[in-house]
Amino acid sequence: MLNRRFEQDGVIAGHIGHYGFDARLTQGRVSYGLNHRTLYKGDGRIAQLRIWRFGRSGEIVTLALYDRGWRFGRIEHLGIVRRLVQALDGR
Repeated sequence: MLNRRFEQDGVIAGHIGHYGFDARLTQGRVSYGLNHRTLYKGDGRIAQLRIWRFGRSGEIVTLALYDRGWRFGRIEHLGIVRRLVQALDGR
């Protein structure tokens, strides 16, 4: 279940399961946005997405990072990426 902590100026953050996330959403679909079907860059509303969890000593460990294109983590965490993109993009 998507648990949103705050939503302001196109920025949203919260938790989904054991994972935390923060994202920047655009008002409409853009060419650099994360596509909800392919999970690659192109025709989406999510311009930035970070998925994280707490490490053993309480530090934040970033698992996946999208910033107008994937930086890392898409394949390793495909299940949570897919669930989160579908929840954020309203699909």
